[in-house]
Amino acid sequence: MAKTNSFAILAPVPEMHLLSALETMEKLENELSDETIKVAFGSMAFEVFRKADELRGDKEVEVLIYASNCVNQPLNSEAAWQGLYIGHGNSRNGRYAGKSQFRPPSTATDKPTWAIFWEVKELKPLKAPIPVAALKVLGKKTNFTSRFIPEGPLLIEYY
Repeated sequence: MAKTNSFAILAPVPEMHLLSALETMEKLENELSDETIKVAFGSMAFEVFRKADELRGDKEVEVLIYASNCVNQPLNSEAAWQGLYIGHGNSRNGRYAGKSQFRPPSTATDKPTWAIFWEVKELKPLKAPIPVAALKVLGKKTNFTSRFIPEGPLLIEYY
């Protein structure tokens, strides 16, 4: 599948879920041969992901992930993870409607309150984190401030 360069997504995900997601993807690589290796994260920002799906058509979208609730949080915000957004689906009573094997084990104790679940493949830490101050909201002319902390997913200009 092709990747769009017209926009990207910046999203916060708790660091413990990102680390758990890596383990999940490793496990899935050993178990699955004909299915996409992906992980699903919950969100209440269904409007953002609906807009992303509308803009992307049938292409994948680069996702930069800000690791929230980090032990060693840098003073200036940075996206330290990356993946490819492949779509989202509505929750079923706040829970992931897909196969539970695509959810990181660390999310097992989450309360079932999510509106949607967005799916990512090729999740990995970046070799060199990208400062959030180098990014800007889609359609805006100015970058984020150096100490801006994303509290929800945002559509951003492709970097």
